[in-house]
Amino acid sequence: MANSPPRLSALARALALAAACSFTAAGSLAEPPSTLPQPAAVATVLGSEIRTSDPEELRYLVLRALTDRYAAERAVEVTRNEIDAYLARMAAVAKQDRREREARLAGIERQLAAPGLADDRRTALTAERDALAQLARDLDRGAATPQEAAEEAQARRMVAAAFIRQWKINQSLYREYGGRIVFQQGGPEPLDAYRRFLEDQQTRAAFAITDAGLEAAFWRYYRDDAIHSFYPTGSADEARAFARPWWEAE
Repeated sequence: MANSPPRLSALARALALAAACSFTAAGSLAEPPSTLPQPAAVATVLGSEIRTSDPEELRYLVLRALTDRYAAERAVEVTRNEIDAYLARMAAVAKQDRREREARLAGIERQLAAPGLADDRRTALTAERDALAQLARDLDRGAATPQEAAEEAQARRMVAAAFIRQWKINQSLYREYGGRIVFQQGGPEPLDAYRRFLEDQQTRAAFAITDAGLEAAFWRYYRDDAIHSFYPTGSADEARAFARPWWEAE
């Protein structure tokens, strides 16, 4: 993985914020202060109303409710051993990333020490060196207290569990509905499987969108190929995408 894991203190804060974003029993975002106008109900999912004017939020709320039910029906669970394996793999990736950054920094220092280096090249190399050095300092900065370390360790496990659960849901949907897979930063996504799943759920009246404009925007993500990068059909990468979890040892 090219991207380094985020600092855990920031991660812990993000998780706390996400947990604080509770939803009402009606299925919509927690009501804002009464002095603010509230959006009208634009959809229902599993009998609950959704009130939003944002198509991204609409898609998130619909998909979350439906995939939560899907996961429960198919007994999608995450085990302690799976979390341990995921974290061990992430630690190995972080270690490899560190070695690569250190090698790159050493190479930059050698280039900067070489005679006759053009000014523009020196400026670019210096900026890259400083950025890599700052990144190393940020990643090396540990928790200030034992309590903070424990909170960050728990945050890591929560994030790992969420990623594993999502991968398992994606794998199950792909096996059931098939279709093409797209590249995403968080891992492969079975785009056609999601579209077919949602079309099936809409036919079964599991959800309905009453705002025509939001409905068009909702479906664009699943029906507009131009906004995605697909795994080549029939490729080895496509075959491996959901064959086994990427974090498991070979």
